[in-house]
Amino acid sequence: MNVLPLVKKLFPFSYSITGQGNDNAIPQYLSELDFDVHEYASGQSLNGWFIPHSWHVKKAKIYHENKIVYDAGLSPLGLATLSPSYTAKLSLNELQAHLTSSKELPDAVLYQWKNLYRPREVTWGISIPHKERIKLEDVEYRIEIETKSTPSTMKVLDYLLPGESKETLVINGHNCHPFQANDDISGCAVAIRVMQALQKKATLKPFKYSYRLLIAPELHGPMFWLNDMNQEEQSKIKGCILLKSVGNKAAMRLQHSYLGNQPLDAAAESAFKNKYITFEQGGFRSIYGNDETVFEAPPYNIPCISLTRWPFSEYHSDLDTPELLSEQHLQDCVDTVIDIIENYEAIDNNTLPNKNIRRNNSLFYSKEISNDKFNQCYKINFNGLVCLSAYGLYKSIPEVSNTGVDYNSINGRWNKLMNCLPREIDDDMTVNDLSIKYDLPRQEIYEYLREWVENKLLIPANYWKRPV
Repeated sequence: MNVLPLVKKLFPFSYSITGQGNDNAIPQYLSELDFDVHEYASGQSLNGWFIPHSWHVKKAKIYHENKIVYDAGLSPLGLATLSPSYTAKLSLNELQAHLTSSKELPDAVLYQWKNLYRPREVTWGISIPHKERIKLEDVEYRIEIETKSTPSTMKVLDYLLPGESKETLVINGHNCHPFQANDDISGCAVAIRVMQALQKKATLKPFKYSYRLLIAPELHGPMFWLNDMNQEEQSKIKGCILLKSVGNKAAMRLQHSYLGNQPLDAAAESAFKNKYITFEQGGFRSIYGNDETVFEAPPYNIPCISLTRWPFSEYHSDLDTPELLSEQHLQDCVDTVIDIIENYEAIDNNTLPNKNIRRNNSLFYSKEISNDKFNQCYKINFNGLVCLSAYGLYKSIPEVSNTGVDYNSINGRWNKLMNCLPREIDDDMTVNDLSIKYDLPRQEIYEYLREWVENKLLIPANYWKRPV
């Protein structure tokens, strides 16, 4: 079955974490698969994250002397998501601090998402085409923003294809970006087509493992979904395939799990080698950042790989439309995921690893070196993904360029350490270990971990690692 028509069917909705756009789209998904729809009330919090209320723009205009200079309400991306109501007179410099545009895409209106993931730093912002921004004169402006928030629910779509074993592989796409075809309606559409193909195959021969499709707002959806499960259910999830921005014409890239040596990693790498001969692959958080931090967070430690054709120039803009996408490349992704699953099916049940086995065993108990702060081990004092901005611990991602994110830069290494830190601590990594792995100063890492301790997210353990 073709994928692009499904992208077009799922595309024209003003998606977010909650809201009317998501609600209106549900029937379209249900017409494809008999999803269970889990609902989580807005206002709930988990590890510092909040499910936001439904948000609606009533007015978003820039005036000069009672003349409309720019009406941000004409574009569904014109006002930063969750912007509060605001009225004021501002100078051009004051206004510029709240404007977003792209010199590389002068006609584009950019999608502003940060308020969704920085709940304690919410502010108003306006997206404006750069060709309009450069016309703004150095005069006084009046801003009139009127928005409304109402209680709602976050919808998480969950479809299970049972196999002979209850051990389950999850396929995931996110549906929280308004009018964004490649990011990530392409992933949702591909995942649905994969599951429909698996359904047909299962009528001929049952699968060894079970397969579960999860379509949900990124971070929040998987986070609350996993938290809602009991430990036995969580333990049945043996891996996850993320499909993120997979419909453009760039080459497919493979990002491995945190450990990188799991059966799912091997199944994916084998499929890529057979299909693409040469391809780009990278370690955890080295290519793309998304829901892998949720699934891989302790205590879940679910091996999570990503398939993506990111970056692409229209990313997070109103230029990310279905016309950008290629049926050939969407179908190629469907085929690749099925190849990975067929490889995974060949794995012996008894070879599946214990997700909670630690890599580092060179530990010892000794009061003699208890003052060696750089060899101190820690214990995590939370379950799941923590909203680090709520604790002042967030390390910003470097600027996104046409080649993606430079995770080798200083900011990139800090961001990667931040996102990997829960797994690293769970594997008994010390300051010394982290300094070597991320090429960052020991003292600065120590001080950063001390902030985690002060926020009661980490607890110093009563054991240390043996110096190498």
